[in-house]
Amino acid sequence: MRVLVTGATGFIGSHMAELLIDKGWEVICPVRNPASLGHLKHISVKIVSIHMLESFIADSPHFDYVIHLAGATRAIDYPSYHSVNAEWTRSLLEWFLRKGKRNSLKRFVFISSQAAAGPSLDKGSYILESDPPHPVSLYGRSKLEAEKIVRTFRDELPITILRPPTVFGPRDKDVLGVFKCARFHFVPCIAGPDRLVSIIYVEDLVDGILKATLSPVSQGETYFIANPIPVVWRVFALQVAEVLGFKAAAVPIPLTIMKLFAGAGDLIGNIRKSPTFFRLEKYHEMKQIAWVCSAEKAREDFQWTASTSIIQAIEKTAKWYKENGWL
Repeated sequence: MRVLVTGATGFIGSHMAELLIDKGWEVICPVRNPASLGHLKHISVKIVSIHMLESFIADSPHFDYVIHLAGATRAIDYPSYHSVNAEWTRSLLEWFLRKGKRNSLKRFVFISSQAAAGPSLDKGSYILESDPPHPVSLYGRSKLEAEKIVRTFRDELPITILRPPTVFGPRDKDVLGVFKCARFHFVPCIAGPDRLVSIIYVEDLVDGILKATLSPVSQGETYFIANPIPVVWRVFALQVAEVLGFKAAAVPIPLTIMKLFAGAGDLIGNIRKSPTFFRLEKYHEMKQIAWVCSAEKAREDFQWTASTSIIQAIEKTAKWYKENGWL
């Protein structure tokens, strides 16, 4: 099998590429700087400059699959998100319509986000794929717009859309902060009611992506890929501390304080012309009471369910962080 994996130098993409190489697939990875391969250095993928991707697709004999993981998760403004997450996705789809590529491609899988669907509408009800989307961040809006673009191609290309929730595991930098805080015997959490969150371990996610890619039933469909049981974020953070061998206390942070720090993050990002991790749109996501989605449709349609327990996932992640000097 011959597959194009975009975003393969990133956290999820590198795990995806490794899984496909282990399956014996030929994996082609477009990158911005071929000299900076990150986690791809030690696996036998074919590298192509992203600036040459259009001509590479046009000149290649065929592709069996496309797994489109690349995207902007941080940006200064909506146009910056839209150009990468929506318009570049449109360009990629158009490239595969040319020169007969539409006749050989078995599936184009677009990796969207739970952010495109939006949070739960009450204190913990499961969002379904059929529910009307209501994103609360610029990132979520751009991913939803990308989904709409992908669906306009479904009569011409075999497409599938997947929406992961919060993803963690080896190589992840976003949830790393939770692990680092645990060393100081405290875990920050939002003051007020507990926040309920769907989550997924990265190895389970890439397994779900592969199963969806190969399933004839998933063509034209949208799926959440998540653990069946959500976590209370405060409890998850305390479990991280326990796995690391620390007795930690949860420290509630008032929303007003978080909003001030988020506003400062936006100000710094605007000055530096580079978005910070914690900014107002992140605040608007984090203040929601519940981000809970159901992966029941994936279980029914292509028999996928997460196989790694939360504790096992934390243990494996912590082990990797320690071995690689991240903790």
